[in-house]
Amino acid sequence: MTEHLALAQYAVNAVAARISLPAHVSREDLLSCAQVALVEVARRYDAAAGATFATYALPRLQGAVLDELRSGDWASRSVRAAARRSDSAADALSAKLGRPPTRAELAAELQVSPTELSALQVDVHRAVMVSIDASTGEDGTGFDVPGTGDSPERAVVKRERARHLHEAMAALPDRLGEVVERSFFGDESLTDIAVDLGVTLSRVSQMRARALTLLHAAMSEAWEERPVAPQGGVRARTQQVGYVAQVVARTGAGAERTRPVGARAFYPPPRTAAGVRSAFGQPA
Repeated sequence: MTEHLALAQYAVNAVAARISLPAHVSREDLLSCAQVALVEVARRYDAAAGATFATYALPRLQGAVLDELRSGDWASRSVRAAARRSDSAADALSAKLGRPPTRAELAAELQVSPTELSALQVDVHRAVMVSIDASTGEDGTGFDVPGTGDSPERAVVKRERARHLHEAMAALPDRLGEVVERSFFGDESLTDIAVDLGVTLSRVSQMRARALTLLHAAMSEAWEERPVAPQGGVRARTQQVGYVAQVVARTGAGAERTRPVGARAFYPPPRTAAGVRSAFGQPA
């Protein structure tokens, strides 16, 4: 056993070289199966027969690996054989026609009816299995159930909302913008930000609260077209009015100034979801 333990790995590699192992099959499981089979083969080996142990054991180990694969296969051997014939016929027709064959052409090549071909393909697809432990397939794609995705209208709305938020953050006063950037996007604590800026923790907390108030007012005006009344003292109200006006100019009039030649008639993009829906109905 110790001397010929490598035969188990060799048997697994030999089987894998002959057939394409399904994605859900683990080589470690096949190796364990081959090693267990090696024990049984060693018990049955008779040196008086004249064959070396490696010559006697290797085909039997390969057979044990194939049996293990078949035991975990949902498709019968006849279905697998028919699937191989179908793949070979499809490859031959693709080379002959210079394009993938149609279902009718493939059925004619196999001398079966289109209904029988469809039934075979259904059986093969039912037998496809994936590992629940695998995060990606052989081509690098994920096995997770794909999301339905956003509609074009929703995608435009989300993209425009993000653009408006970017513009609003860029227009924040320097220190307020820095606090928001480091707090929400840099994952820095307010304590670290306070030490770096040379201010108290309560002051940084006030700066972040003020920045969020300004962002809320700007997004309400620039995106929802819903003005927010300034609050606080004269300085705070003046700052909010000037900041909101700056954001609206950046997201609206500023975009109009940079309108490219030949752009769609509703450029700059509409700010509200209702405006986007209306714009989708306009001709290009």
